[in-house]
Amino acid sequence: MILTRSFILLALLTATASGLSSQTPPPAPLPASFPENRHAQAERELKQEEQQRMLGIVPAFTAVFNGHALPLSASQKFRLALADGVDPFDVATSALDAALEQRSNEFPEYGSGFTGYAKRFGASYADDFDGEIWSEGILPSLLHQDPRYFRLGHGGFSHRLGYSLLAAVRCRGDNGSWQFNASNLGGNLIAGAISNTYYPSSSRGLGLTFQRASIDSAEGLFQLLANEFYPDISKALFHRKAKSSTTTAAR
Repeated sequence: MILTRSFILLALLTATASGLSSQTPPPAPLPASFPENRHAQAERELKQEEQQRMLGIVPAFTAVFNGHALPLSASQKFRLALADGVDPFDVATSALDAALEQRSNEFPEYGSGFTGYAKRFGASYADDFDGEIWSEGILPSLLHQDPRYFRLGHGGFSHRLGYSLLAAVRCRGDNGSWQFNASNLGGNLIAGAISNTYYPSSSRGLGLTFQRASIDSAEGLFQLLANEFYPDISKALFHRKAKSSTTTAAR
């Protein structure tokens, strides 16, 4: 029931979309010889990334679609995590998760009615928010890792599929080198451990920690796939529709 966001992201890969709302030329690079120029350029790139959405709805703030971006400062990483965590799409999917859980009476200790729904919504949203704050903000800042996905965008399907899935355990460091993605995996585990503070006592324990962490990880895999392949599908559909419209008009 908690994988609502994953199913939505999966649907995007086959949806009839008109394109990313952020498909605009990348900002003109600044000379990166000086730290202030590098920070200014990173800020320009981040502001563009904060506008990225799939279907104009689903946030794609952590995707670098052109595959190149300057490292973020700690404050920029926290800003990115907060933008992701408080986005209306996340709130809406948590609300839907809570409704599905209430319908199936998952976590019956929460009860029924509005009170039970509010508790389920709070738990679902806390799961999502905690995971993003730890995986995209706190740990990347402490470990000097980049929380974003750097899209490959070329090569065969199998190669790109493997590249996107590998990002769950591999990330780019602030120094530009590939590193073990301790931020993602560690953040999911920490968020899973935190969930023991607000889920019913009968559900708490190591099992709950790993359950919540695995759900966050599964949702992350769908996000990685969407970040890699959605622009291709969107572009193909968009050009197909444009071509069809041009042909119809010519007739």
